[in-house]
Amino acid sequence: MKPMWGYSLWAQIGSAARARAEELALQQAMEASSFDLSSFLWKLVWLEVVLIVFLSIRMVQVVVRATGYDPFAQWDRDKANMRIWMLIGLSGILMAIWSAFHYADLYLPESASAHGVHIDRLRNFTVGFTFPAFVLVHLLLFYMIWRYYNGRSLAATYQETNHSLEKASLVAISIPVFIIAGWGIYVWNLPIHGQSPTSEQRTLQIEVVAEQFQWRVRYPGADGKLGRYHYKLIGGENVLGLDFTDPEAQDDILPSLKEIHLPVGALVTIQVRSKDVLHSLFLPHFRTHIYAVPGQRNQVMLVPTITTKEMRKKLRNPNFDYELACNQLCGGAHYNMRMKVIVETWEEYQKWLSTQKPAYTPQPSITKASTNSKTI
Repeated sequence: MKPMWGYSLWAQIGSAARARAEELALQQAMEASSFDLSSFLWKLVWLEVVLIVFLSIRMVQVVVRATGYDPFAQWDRDKANMRIWMLIGLSGILMAIWSAFHYADLYLPESASAHGVHIDRLRNFTVGFTFPAFVLVHLLLFYMIWRYYNGRSLAATYQETNHSLEKASLVAISIPVFIIAGWGIYVWNLPIHGQSPTSEQRTLQIEVVAEQFQWRVRYPGADGKLGRYHYKLIGGENVLGLDFTDPEAQDDILPSLKEIHLPVGALVTIQVRSKDVLHSLFLPHFRTHIYAVPGQRNQVMLVPTITTKEMRKKLRNPNFDYELACNQLCGGAHYNMRMKVIVETWEEYQKWLSTQKPAYTPQPSITKASTNSKTI
């Protein structure tokens, strides 16, 4: 006889597959029945442009072949190529510089976690070093194209070796590389296991479980600890496979709302796992990311420093919300892997938590039930 958990699990998988198949069939039917006139006309315009360019080139070739006169024969092709590459290269650099400033308002706001401040400093230092180097190196490349194109000047002077120049360039390049590497090892270690609570700092441990296509969050109850779980126990109402024979799991809380509550200033440890495929827990405003791997439990730590209300005031946006996202393409409905994150004071967090019910509901014992039936 099949165990009930296995039957329930495969039943859920089958239901999810059928629902997804119906969703795809409906989407294909809607796309097939709709006709976008504007899109069709734009396709015609682009097709005409391609045909005009192609026919113009063919016409020039036919005229040259018939008359023997080539208007481009007197061109300095090397010079023309040099100018074209200079134009393309310089245009690319100018566009990169322009876009860096033009889209600055679309950057993420200041970090809302303690370790995120260090990550932002490392990023700013790296960009501040590499961006000018990027521009300078390309300007030198374009200068070489202009200076030594064939026919413009004699070839560059050949020099077999220059130890002084090689040593100086090696040292000049190695210094910032070692700084960035050493700094990066320290900074990127912080959200994994590089943080410990201070003497008066509160701590919180939660669990975030990924599945196609939603997130589920588990909070500890009054004991402040998360209980055991096992994948074989997943089924029915026990969606996370909690082991309710463990007293620490009996008061764990699974809210129905699709949102995460984090207390500001507390050291929050997030345990991450996946029920099906590879997902990725990504908290961009907290500069936090870790993979959710099937069969493996990972964890990441962060200290929220700015509440949702404070960030709304800073950005002057009353509708702003922190977000949890999945940045791994985990399936057709990957876009559903989003969840609102609410950062609040410890008192507000405790007040909200007190309104939530534990996932475990004690069942009346058989002896008590039979006694009641006899009394009746």
